[in-house]
This record gives sequence, structure tokens and C-alpha cells, in this order.
Amino acid sequence: MNAIAVRIQDAGGGVVERRSLWHRRVVDPADLAGLLLCVVPLLLGTFFVTGIRAAETAIYAICTLAVLPHLAPFIASMRRHGANRALLATFLALGVAMLAAAQQGAPNAALQSKALAATAVWASIYIITFSMARSAPSVLRFAAWMRICGAAMSASVYLCVVLHFAGVPFGEFMQFRDGSFRAFGPLGDQVSFIVILPALVALAEARPAAFAIHFGALLLTATRGALLALVAGVIAYLVMIAVRHARGRGAAWGLVSIGVAVLIMASPAATNLRDRITTSPTDQDYSFRWTAITTGLKLVAEHPLLGVGFNGFGDRRRAVAEDWLATAASENGLARTANQYVQTATDGGLLAVFALLLFVGLTLRNAWRAIGWREASAALVGTQLWLVGVLIGNQGAPWLLSDAASGFFIFAAAAIAARAAAFGRRGDDAVHG
Repeated sequence: MNAIAVRIQDAGGGVVERRSLWHRRVVDPADLAGLLLCVVPLLLGTFFVTGIRAAETAIYAICTLAVLPHLAPFIASMRRHGANRALLATFLALGVAMLAAAQQGAPNAALQSKALAATAVWASIYIITFSMARSAPSVLRFAAWMRICGAAMSASVYLCVVLHFAGVPFGEFMQFRDGSFRAFGPLGDQVSFIVILPALVALAEARPAAFAIHFGALLLTATRGALLALVAGVIAYLVMIAVRHARGRGAAWGLVSIGVAVLIMASPAATNLRDRITTSPTDQDYSFRWTAITTGLKLVAEHPLLGVGFNGFGDRRRAVAEDWLATAASENGLARTANQYVQTATDGGLLAVFALLLFVGLTLRNAWRAIGWREASAALVGTQLWLVGVLIGNQGAPWLLSDAASGFFIFAAAAIAARAAAFGRRGDDAVHG
């Protein structure tokens, strides 16, 4: 809100100026994109917890209506933004591969086509965010929205634990025979990668206590991949302060935050996560992940040009021993490859995975430029550290999927990276196109 000065005459006849009597509410376009960023996980969590299909349908309806006015400007922007071209190329390659799979009589072609369309709608947050954050203040406002939403996700993990022990079910909570547990909340295990976003924002803001709180949420999920992503983000932070030759209170408190995380990892509170990290490679969960990746690579070698169609891995892969030795588990663990790039290679062939790798590479470049932008806020720096962390550190779970909350946040952060990088490169107050 903007305060407007009002001159009034007091009882003694003097004239004074008051700035708090009237306010003009200002709604930035980025606020609408930020609101969408909050509403979608809320509806998604509602769908996961209650199974009400209308909540999921509402997500796709809202995203479709929100993206339609921005399609033409986004297409026009591709001439100046390489990441935008690479994103469109990825979906075009996947679409061509899906069409080829349907022509060849793929058994679930209709269902796979619907999944691809749903994923395209899911990724539309990139177009929406990129189109609405057209000014420097808009970019910073949207980064603040990401910080708020990430903090809410972190709080939902703690709430899941508290309500579970109070006898009230709230989201996904896994209890094991040895007394250990993993808590995720309404979004399930997808929340693991999101809770490190507010942790890295707290690191950029030099707030050790907040960093420890969000790091604690990660410990409650006991997710190895998310821990690796956090480590990648922390390394990016250390490189940032080294390149900038950062000194003073901010860098010192950032290093204190990292020290706090190391102490927490060494404490008994992190036993559950440490046990998962040191689990033997012959553990069933790890075996399915490795089997999925190697089986996916074999399928790519068999269909290198166009793949087998979106999400066709589960139907077209060769049978493995787990299909007989652990039938129920293999249906879930081998439904997809456990790596996004291998998954995309099976979905659309080498051309599709090349386009995705190009998008990721350009996005990482944009994120680094956004971090170095002179106008960047701590919230923006933190979200870009998170983007770098998940794109590099998350090599054990696909994210280019519909209903994948981590992917939704990745596309939103990538759009902000593209805009902020353009500001940093041009030094303009607004980016047109």
C-alpha cells in the first residue's frame, strides 16, 4: 500500500501533515501469480488428503484460464530468451514422440497424451510468472511470495507431526517398527524438496535460527535427495560469497547457519536421516531406484530417436527380476525411471532430453545472473540458490510431471530467473516482451 499525505488543520489553527490517514492499495501483477503459487499446492494437498477430484480439476481449470492471455506475449518473448525457447522445444519434442507412439499403436496412448497435456498445464506457471513479473519490483514481490509459500510448506511438516501425536491424521506420516518415523504432511513426499527453499532463503538473509527451523523440517522428512539438493544450494552460496568477496555481518551469519546445520546433523536428532544415508545399496528402496535408471537407459538404447511416448516407460520396459520377486513393489518402484533426464529420454528420445538439458543449462545460467543482480533481494537470492540446488542435487526423482509440487516451484523459480537475469544484463527497470 502507498501512503498519501493529507494536510489537516488541528484545533490550535496549525496545519499538520498526516501520511497514515489514507492508503491506496496497489495490486502488482506478480501478486496474482504469487497467489496462484499458493492456491495450487493448497488444492493439491486437499486432493491428496480427501481424494476430492474437483480439487484437482480446479487446479487445471485455473491454470488454463490464467495462462491463455499470456500465450501470445510469451511466444513473442522467445526471440530474446533462450530458456523460453528451450522449454517450448522440450514439450514440442515430447508431443511429436507421443504422436509417433500413438501411430505405432501404443497400448495407453490416450492416457499418456492426457498426462502430457496435464503436465503442460502444470508447467504453465512458468509462462504465467514470466509474463506477470514484467518489472523489477514485480520480480522481488514474486520472490517474497515464494518465500511465504515455502515457509507454509515447512510449517505443514511440523503440523503433521504434532497432529499425529495428538491423534489427528494430517497428511502422510510413516511410522516404523524401530520407533522412527517420516513426516510429510498433505503434499506427501513432494514437500521434501520444497522445505529447503525457505532454508536457503534464511541462509541468504543471514538468519541462523530460521535456517535451523526449516532444516529441522527436512530432518522430519528424512529425504536423502532433498539433503543433497540442500548441500548443492549451500555450495552455491559459498561460491557466491567467495566470488563477491563478501565480508561483514551477512556472510558471517551465513557461515554460522551452515555450522548450525552441521551440528544438528551430528546430533541424535538427525539419527533417522543419517541412517537412511548410510543404508546399504542392497536395500530394496535403493535397488528399485538403481534398477529403474538402468532399465530406462536400456530402453533409450532401443528407442533413441523418439522414445516410447510420455510416461511409456512402465508399459514398454523389459521385465526384470523384481517383477516376480516383489510384484507389488515393482509396480510402484518401476513405474518411472528415478531420474528426470533418463525419464525424458525414454519419453521423447534424445532430442527431447537435449531440449530439457538446454532448458536446465540456460536456467542455471539465468539463476546465477539473478543472484548477481544488484537489485536482488535476499528472498530472490535464496530462491535462486534453491533452484540451483534442486536442478543439480535432485538426480533421484522426476519433477517434470503433473501434480508434482516440486516441479511447479521449479518452473516458477525458473521464470523469475529468466526475468531477473534480463534485468541484471540490461540494467533496465522493465523488460518488454
